[in-house]
Amino acid sequence: MRHILSSGALALQSRALNTSPIQLSSMTILIIVVIAIVVILALLATYLLLIWRRSRRTKPAGVELPMEAPELYDLRTQEVTEDIRFCREIALKVGGPVLELGAGTGRLTLELARTGLKVTGLEASRMMLQRAKDKAEKLSSKMQVEWVEGEMTNFSLGGRTFKLILAPFNVLQDLRDLTDLERCLRCVAEHLEPDGRFVAIVQAPRWEALTVEHRYLKTVHNKRTNELINFYQSLAVDPIWQTLRGTYEYEIWDQNGRMREVTAPFQGNYLTCPEMALLLRAARMQIEKVYGSFAREPLTLKSQQMIFVAHLLPQASQPASAAQPTQVPALVSAATPAASMPALPAPTGAPDSSDPSALALPTLPPPGASGSATAQGVQVPPAAPPRRISGSRRSGKHGK
Repeated sequence: MRHILSSGALALQSRALNTSPIQLSSMTILIIVVIAIVVILALLATYLLLIWRRSRRTKPAGVELPMEAPELYDLRTQEVTEDIRFCREIALKVGGPVLELGAGTGRLTLELARTGLKVTGLEASRMMLQRAKDKAEKLSSKMQVEWVEGEMTNFSLGGRTFKLILAPFNVLQDLRDLTDLERCLRCVAEHLEPDGRFVAIVQAPRWEALTVEHRYLKTVHNKRTNELINFYQSLAVDPIWQTLRGTYEYEIWDQNGRMREVTAPFQGNYLTCPEMALLLRAARMQIEKVYGSFAREPLTLKSQQMIFVAHLLPQASQPASAAQPTQVPALVSAATPAASMPALPAPTGAPDSSDPSALALPTLPPPGASGSATAQGVQVPPAAPPRRISGSRRSGKHGK
């Protein structure tokens, strides 16, 4: 019996020793395959995790807002004050009532109402208007301020007219194209008193300074929530069609070191002096003055702003078909002194354009003739389906 068991053990040992190299090779390959699969799965999981984290950075935290949140907008623009004094001085000189386009949360509207003038703020965002109303109630109940919800391109205030209409803080640049600009300016002309003034403030186009795709703006402490907010801006500029698209990005850090992100996309356009003069002329208005700063300095290549002061053209007594085209005023040249705000008399006709250094613009057919600004030679890009870009009115650049 012992002999038989010994023989069996020897046989098993012999088989183990005689295991073929082919079998060992197959096991090695199997182990290598399993290890490779594990590594690939780990890399794939890491890649998917990175994609997920990037997708979170491009989406607002919590409920997605239809546009920039009013509180974040106020925090972003709380240091913008240089235009307030300029608009206040013009309002006191021209008189009221005053209409402000794109009133936002009332940053400028309320300051004008403090002067005692009757001010109307037109704003398309109901959230912005509600915040403006809340501010007005906290300040004073004696201010003559009215809030109207409406679009700049299509507003009608029941036949009311205004001594001064303001389009401050680049709000005209928030309009999508020249067609919207033309509609807006025609609405302005319909609501402007015969001896009133229209003031538009836009950024001077400086294409070489808009090559930064993403940049840090500032950090602000929100006293209400005790949060720190980092502000960033992304820009993409098309100098051919003079358009830009961008996003304001907010990193909001709470007291526990947790961060959430909110984004506010916007789009806009850039205007040149000749375009503005043509569009104003198509709306039955003409440029009276152009400034390059809120200190009323002349417009130069180094100017950050373009400030247009315009008034209505005088009504022609004869039918439009027989009326002679009115001479379009020359723009203020860089050499023209503009140290102080001149008196604003009632318009009596086309201003003197004898200054040889001024830029003379071609005349256009009289208002009411067939064709629009587009048909009169102002080229517009191919029309796109109408859509509202969230936050488009508030680009820091643009918006209130």
